[in-house]
Parts: sequence; structure tokens; C-alpha cells
Amino acid sequence: MTDNKKAFYYRPKTDQSNSPMLRWTFVTLGWLFFILGIIGILLPVMPTAPFILLAAGCWARSSRRFHFWLINHKYFGKFVRDWEESHAVPLYAKCLATVMMTASTIMLFYRLPADMMWMAWAVAAVCSGVAIYLFRLPNA
Repeated sequence: MTDNKKAFYYRPKTDQSNSPMLRWTFVTLGWLFFILGIIGILLPVMPTAPFILLAAGCWARSSRRFHFWLINHKYFGKFVRDWEESHAVPLYAKCLATVMMTASTIMLFYRLPADMMWMAWAVAAVCSGVAIYLFRLPNA
């Protein structure tokens, strides 16, 4: 088996719950997060990656089938596998996230009235913290 096929048939260790109610909750949350991630592809304001990673985490605790499908997905699979194996994020994703957060924050400073400027500063602080966190992670 070649290295490409090994990557395609990557089977992670899952930590499924024994409680059927908890498993169904995680399956439902996984689908909710996955749908929000898909919406994030279409809307520039919503992030995609955190929702896809949350879906993978929920499905790892509830459904081997859905989790296996996601980690071997054509578009999301490598990203999820890199995160699960080493908490790595591709450099282009870090840069894109930082540019989008910066653009959104600049729009807030431009659009908010003067009495709401505290909110723009709070968002700027949170986005700065997220950018610092992202760039401290290893590159995929």
C-alpha cells in the first residue's frame, strides 16, 4: 500500500461514549457544526475551520462512520487529520484567517458609532489573541 493510500484510509482512535443519549447529542451537535461550517464557506463573516473541527470532535465521540467520512473527506480531510495528529494548521489558513479578522475589525471601526467604539476595541483584542494563538501552532 502506498503512502497516498495510507493517508486516504486513515483510521483515527475514537473515544465513543457508552451512553446512547450522549452519542445522539454528539451526532446532532456534529451535524449542526458541520452545517455551520458549510455556511461559513459561503459567508465571509463566519469561520469554517472551527466548526468543522468541532464536528470532527463530536463525531469522534459518537459515530465512527461520520468521523471516518469527515477525516477522509476530499476537502476537509487533510485539515482535520493534521489537527487531530499534531494540532497543526496550514500557513495559508493562518494568513487567511488573520486577513479576514483584520478586515472585519477595520469595518467595525469604520461602521460603529462613537459611543459603541468599545465594542470594536473588544473585537480587536479578541481577534489579536486568536491570531497570536494561530501563529503559535505548528504549520501543517
